[in-house]
Amino acid sequence: MPKQTEKYRSLLERRVAEFAIPAWPGQALYERVIIYRIPDAASARETFSEGGSIIKPDMTQQTQKDRSPRGVVVSAGLQALDILRGHGMELGELVWFAPHVPYRFEVEKAGGKPVEFYFMNAGDIVLSEDVTVRIAEKRLWVEFDREKKHHVYVSSGGTCKRAEPTKSPDDI
Repeated sequence: MPKQTEKYRSLLERRVAEFAIPAWPGQALYERVIIYRIPDAASARETFSEGGSIIKPDMTQQTQKDRSPRGVVVSAGLQALDILRGHGMELGELVWFAPHVPYRFEVEKAGGKPVEFYFMNAGDIVLSEDVTVRIAEKRLWVEFDREKKHHVYVSSGGTCKRAEPTKSPDDI
C-alpha cells in the first residue's frame, strides 16, 4: 500500500495487518471491549532474561504467552467507546489488562491452535501503550477546568479536539 494511503488507514486496520488478527465474531456491546491478546516482550523471549543463555522450556513459553496481559482492542460497545475516547484511546489501541480476566472465546483454529479473543469491561484495561506515545509526542494532553474536572484533548493534523465524554468506568 502506498505511504500516502497508509496514513489514512485506521489504527485498528493497521493493527489487524501488523498482528494478523483474524476476524472476530461480532460487535461488543454496552461497556464491554473485545481484546486480541498478543505476547508482551518478556513472554515473547525464548530465554528467561534479555540476552540470557538459559532457554525456557516450550511449556513455559506457551504458558507465558497465554498469560500475557497485552492486547489490541478490536471492538467496543458504545459505553466503552465513550470511556476509551474520553481517555484519548481508540479501536486498535495496544493495551494492558488484568491478566486473569476469565472471559474468553475461541474463534477458529489456526495451524491447529485455537485463536482466542477476550472480552472484559472497559475498566479492566489498565494502561495504553499508544496513549503514552501520544502524550510524549504532545498529541494528547489533559487540562483541568475551574471545577477541577479534567478534559482530554487530542491533536491530529494541526487540529485539536476535546475527547468527550470524560466518563469513568465507575459511572456506568
